[in-house]
Amino acid sequence: MTTVEVHREVDRFVLYFETPKHEVSAYALASALVGLADAVREANNLVNPGHVVEVVVESLSDGSFKATVRTVYTKAKNLFSHTAVQAVIYGVISTYVYEKGLKSEVPPQIIVTGDLVTVVIGNDRIIVPKDVYEAKRQLEKSIRFKSAVGQIFDAASSDVSITGLAITEDDGGKRPPLMVNREQFAIFEVSRDVDEHIREIVEITHVEINRAILERGKRRWEFFWRGIRIAAPILDDGFYDRFFAHEITIAPGDSLHVALRIIQEKSRDTGIYVNARYEIVEVYEHLPRLKQTGF
Repeated sequence: MTTVEVHREVDRFVLYFETPKHEVSAYALASALVGLADAVREANNLVNPGHVVEVVVESLSDGSFKATVRTVYTKAKNLFSHTAVQAVIYGVISTYVYEKGLKSEVPPQIIVTGDLVTVVIGNDRIIVPKDVYEAKRQLEKSIRFKSAVGQIFDAASSDVSITGLAITEDDGGKRPPLMVNREQFAIFEVSRDVDEHIREIVEITHVEINRAILERGKRRWEFFWRGIRIAAPILDDGFYDRFFAHEITIAPGDSLHVALRIIQEKSRDTGIYVNARYEIVEVYEHLPRLKQTGF
């Protein structure tokens, strides 16, 4: 019998592909990571209202092939921003994957003992904190979450060399004790009633002003964001109120700390979302450019 304990606070975990080639196709990897990021985001919306989460790929390695990812949380400035982050996203997703994907002739047996839930699937056991398991049960109602997880397995199935997949804690390169085998990938397919051609993401970030439009409306400013030039209107009336009250003086090179809405469209060829347009929905802080002082 294999027993796996899902720990409550985990912010670094591994997407593990079982393959004899020690490599995966670029499309399978990219699409699977997008699906994982979407699943993390949906889980975070339930568990951590008031916080934005980003999935960062820290490393790629073989053995068979794995992507080590980390969840990074940022406070959103809203009603809920006082709440503490719960780093339980890994537990929610991994429990959902294993409970659904491990092969068994009979339904899983659920045993509740104090603050722990034990899920017995055939000869395997998964021990999960009770609050993590309850969050998983709530998230199972989300079509977007199930669709995102389905994308991970759909991407893996596109590479014929991949024989299994696991989402596991970073254990220093060891093979995960539990693995969803390839013949179970189809279980995660979801009929997509939700229109997923377009989606929106809100990211708390900094943008540098390149060209300002100092009037209300939807005319687009120009900014530098993550090293690229983007155009976006500022939709925050409070920002314009502060500007016209002369509380803010804008100059090229100044930065803004903002909530940036990113509208993405899915590519029909690859199934991967690409950024189509941007909007700044709220300005939190104006940051004047640092000027060199003469000596």
